[in-house]
Amino acid sequence: MRLKNIFRNSFFGLMSQIVLILIGFFSQRVMNLIMGEELVGMNSVISNIIAILSVSELGIASAIVFHLYRALADKDEEKIASLMNLYRRAYYIFASVITLLGLLILPFVHLFLKENTFSLSYIRLIYLLWLVRTSLSYLLSYKRSILIADQKEYIVSIVTLLINILNYGSIIVILLLWQNYQLALLLNIFVETALNLWIIQYVNRQYPFLKKHRKKPLEKTMVRTIFGDIKNIFISRLSSKLLVSTDNLIISSFISVGVVGRYANYSLITQSVSNLMISLSNAVQPSVGNMFTEENQEKNYQVLRQITFVFFLLAAFCSASLMSLSTRFVTDIWLTKNYRLDTEVVIFCVVNCYCFILSLPTAMMMTVSGMFDKERNISVFYALANLVISLALVKPFGVTGVLLGTFASYLVQIISRIRIFFRNYLHKSSRQYVLDMLEYGFLAVLEAAGTYAAVAFVYQDGGFVRFFLSMIVCAVLPNAVNLLLFWKSWRMQSIFGMVRSILR
Repeated sequence: MRLKNIFRNSFFGLMSQIVLILIGFFSQRVMNLIMGEELVGMNSVISNIIAILSVSELGIASAIVFHLYRALADKDEEKIASLMNLYRRAYYIFASVITLLGLLILPFVHLFLKENTFSLSYIRLIYLLWLVRTSLSYLLSYKRSILIADQKEYIVSIVTLLINILNYGSIIVILLLWQNYQLALLLNIFVETALNLWIIQYVNRQYPFLKKHRKKPLEKTMVRTIFGDIKNIFISRLSSKLLVSTDNLIISSFISVGVVGRYANYSLITQSVSNLMISLSNAVQPSVGNMFTEENQEKNYQVLRQITFVFFLLAAFCSASLMSLSTRFVTDIWLTKNYRLDTEVVIFCVVNCYCFILSLPTAMMMTVSGMFDKERNISVFYALANLVISLALVKPFGVTGVLLGTFASYLVQIISRIRIFFRNYLHKSSRQYVLDMLEYGFLAVLEAAGTYAAVAFVYQDGGFVRFFLSMIVCAVLPNAVNLLLFWKSWRMQSIFGMVRSILR
């Protein structure tokens, strides 16, 4: 049953992300070519500000989902309803907090946008629309978590796909016809509200006991436990938001909004890949969380190695493809040569994407094992590393210096999670796992370099046909190398076993 849920959640999650990526690229192309790179840069900066504000959610979603695993496994309807009641009340409060903080920042939002040509009123209007959209999502989306915890994330993926198709579609149509970005954002608000209301109705039908126990309070001891988890998750959530959101803010504040607009195009590519991997991780996590309730440490260790191997195969393929194709795609296929970034910037974009993908398995294990206090301490270290190094290097090295800070923070994150998870949860040496990670990193570098050289030979003068041939090289070369190297290993054989089970 777990394998079936993993497959179903993964399939719909990945399909949703793939469609989102395709329509997202087309939407950003329209924004770049019709509205200009300044609007793309402003949009990126404002969305990052809103993302940081959203940290006031405090991570209660992670805490509630963690406790829902056990309640759903035990079919304890009253406890499930009590947890969701707490969740609802908290999200109403958080929506109010986000709105208040957002309004306090409103008079100063233009200070984050260096060297732009937009009027002050226009910047504030776009920011307000983003703020309303985010606040409403907290008021209406809290019931998604029970579907995620109950291994039914595919339903959330389908609804999210519909929201994004309609949202991006409206942006494309409205910009093409009227060049009116604020109208597109307004329509986005109505679309998200309607589909979130549908999810609420669906959950009410599938879990009728939620309405029956709507006023059921949660035990005080459980409330204290959850708020203890939330306290730890808050710091982790804040640090994660700072890690992914401050790069654009630093570039915009110290360099220019136009540079953010060019970097945002490359960032969209790497972020699209990261979102696919997050979608896969989220699809697997509920089943892993359900399995961890059995507390079989040796089995959990083997699962960690298996999952890490799968993410390595994906990371190696993605890194080789990104290094070989991203600049060619931006300058020759998607946009124009005016949007090119320096090679060293592209290298660090790829390296950071690889590190992020390889960090997902241990992040998943920390979450499903409830090690929120340990994750809090790790988060403080990597957020500080990112901020200090990025600010120190942005002046002498520009965008490359900012990305160096991000790379350093990923290294801190990965090393710390491995050390703490093995010592405090598995109670065994991490030596073999560290050797696995070093082996994966070495192979990924060699495969990316080899693929880059092969694509340079194939691509030559460019064009759609040669780009398509280059994509085939990227798909075949790194995967063929890994297949040959790991064919007889238990890790590869375990993947074949899972595939055979799914086909049966």
